[in-house]
Amino acid sequence: MKWVFGIVVLFFFSCGKREGQVSLSEKSEMTFQLDSLVQESCVGDNCAKLRLVWPVADGGENASKINEGIQAQLRRLAQYGEASSSRPLDSLANDFLASFTAFKSEFPDSYGGWEIQAEGSVSYQSANTLSVYFAQFSFLGGAHPNSLVSFSNFDAVTGEELERNQLILDESKLINLAEKKFREHHKVEEGTGLTEDGRFSLPETGFFLANAMGFREGKFWIVYVPYEIGPYVLGYTELEFNKEELGDAVRW
Repeated sequence: MKWVFGIVVLFFFSCGKREGQVSLSEKSEMTFQLDSLVQESCVGDNCAKLRLVWPVADGGENASKINEGIQAQLRRLAQYGEASSSRPLDSLANDFLASFTAFKSEFPDSYGGWEIQAEGSVSYQSANTLSVYFAQFSFLGGAHPNSLVSFSNFDAVTGEELERNQLILDESKLINLAEKKFREHHKVEEGTGLTEDGRFSLPETGFFLANAMGFREGKFWIVYVPYEIGPYVLGYTELEFNKEELGDAVRW
């Protein structure tokens, strides 16, 4: 079994700051570094690979709260099977590699390897809000790999992770704007309902907001991942909004 641990890379967010945003390093002397965990186990020519990359907050009174929220999301993304999401990352990694070895032992003629990748980065900072954007990829056999994106949003002052109703301040307005942009994105003909279109999976309550919502590149994003609102072939639906479009419908 080969074990490789990632290198900690220091970086700062003082450059490239957008107008109106206040860096956490300016506000509370908080900085961020990247940490990573990479592990691999092979059976013959087939390998199981795990690669996790995430930002670590340092300095400031609330760095520990932000780090706890980031770690919790990483555990959810790296979790395999019925393992508890409260366990350390290296323990979850051991379970993943052990499950692969056991699977290959039980099915020696099975072909191919397994892979889980998850990478997080600080995607937005303001005086009020901090967003961390995660991208995850996994392949555990089957017809195709799976992928998703997600956001963890934090109160920049307290370090607490924001609940949905703390991030979305006017849900009715946001749903209306998102549905309009969703129709434009998928070129739904005017006068045709989304349920009539045939491509989308909607509950009886109608159009809904995606699970992945947060800030990136100075804009607010709503991202529907494969299977969330349609079949795998529909792919991702990424809707972006600037501050002029949303106004006070979300917490900037």
